[in-house]
Amino acid sequence: MSKNFTTIPTVGQVISSASVKAELGFGDNVRALVNGVEKDNTELVEDGSTIIVEVRANSKAKWKAIAIVTVIVK
Repeated sequence: MSKNFTTIPTVGQVISSASVKAELGFGDNVRALVNGVEKDNTELVEDGSTIIVEVRANSKAKWKAIAIVTVIVK
C-alpha cells in the first residue's frame, strides 16, 4: 500500500491515519519499522521510505508484520 502526504509526515501520522487504520484494522499495540529500523512515532519519514507495520496481541506476544506502507510526499 502507498500513502500520499503533502508534507513530510511523522511515523505516528502514517500509522495512525484513518485510511491506513481502516484498511489494516489494527489497534494500539503497533510499531513501525522504517526501512528495517524501529522508529519512534515522532520521527519524520522521508519520501519513498518503506514502513513495515507490526502488531501484537499483548506485551508478551511476538510481533507480527501485517502491512507494508510506502510513503509518498507530493
